[in-house]
Amino acid sequence: MKHLATTSDPSRSKAGVDCGSDPIASLAEMFVSMVQAGRIAKGQCPALRPVFLKPHGIVHGVFRIRPELPDDLRVGLFSGTEYPAWVRFSSDTLPTLNDYKTTVGIGLKLFHTPIPKVFGDPGDTTFDFILQNFDVFFVDTAADMCAFTKAGVVDGDYGPYLAAHPVTARLLDEMAKPINSVLATDYWSCVPFAFGPGRYVKYKLARAMDPGAINGAPQDPSYLAADLEKRLKTGEVRFPFSVQFRTDPATMPLDQATVRWEESASPVIQVADLILPQQDIAARGQANYGENLSWNIWRVTAEHTPQGSIAEARRTVYAASA
Repeated sequence: MKHLATTSDPSRSKAGVDCGSDPIASLAEMFVSMVQAGRIAKGQCPALRPVFLKPHGIVHGVFRIRPELPDDLRVGLFSGTEYPAWVRFSSDTLPTLNDYKTTVGIGLKLFHTPIPKVFGDPGDTTFDFILQNFDVFFVDTAADMCAFTKAGVVDGDYGPYLAAHPVTARLLDEMAKPINSVLATDYWSCVPFAFGPGRYVKYKLARAMDPGAINGAPQDPSYLAADLEKRLKTGEVRFPFSVQFRTDPATMPLDQATVRWEESASPVIQVADLILPQQDIAARGQANYGENLSWNIWRVTAEHTPQGSIAEARRTVYAASA
């Protein structure tokens, strides 16, 4: 997101941006009508995604529900047994920049899942998760996200906003953490989701291997992709997938995305495994297939409806972007 200001088209009108009256429509205007339209005007076809632009690899696998789950956890998607999956690993940076200290994300697209979906085609049998390797978001609400984005895309300077919002500044600094492999870091949903009537969870995908040490920026600016390709050629990897229940509404708000749900207050419960078999992610056509997939956290059934205004904004922006 720090690179939005450098990739938008300053010649486009900013009249559609009004974070006070309609922050979600304004976010769509900035991310899609300004940033992506600017890229199209410069000849990109298709236009790059507005965020998490740099791919590290497209991987096929299976999302397997834990067979010993008790009945109260067998809700919606988790009442099944297993689903084929395609997974996209990426960083929230420009493809030309170094992977080092970038925010890393993972998109899971599951197939042959329950219907109807609450977004798009009700009969769509896919189901999406989007997670990143930091457990909170850097702003609380859609209005905050709009003001932050406007500072970069419209005003051309994040500095004044960050000076006035020290929590956001601190979280962005903390997000810039080095990792040595996309398989060796935890991922979180950041925003909460329903888990059947009256219950809410956040999702966590725990690392598939020990993180290890990394001493400074590697010489290869795309070292995360090279590492992923090398590791998956040698064997299978498994990520535990867990839910964390909201146990205290006072300390676990639904629309304050910077607030951490402490695991000391509500430990995560493993409900599934993401299994990535041995494969060659450089196989012909695999990367192109994955880059033509779209993800939206609203491509779910009603039992798993996303919560909060950040989630509402992502529904609109991701749909317009796709």
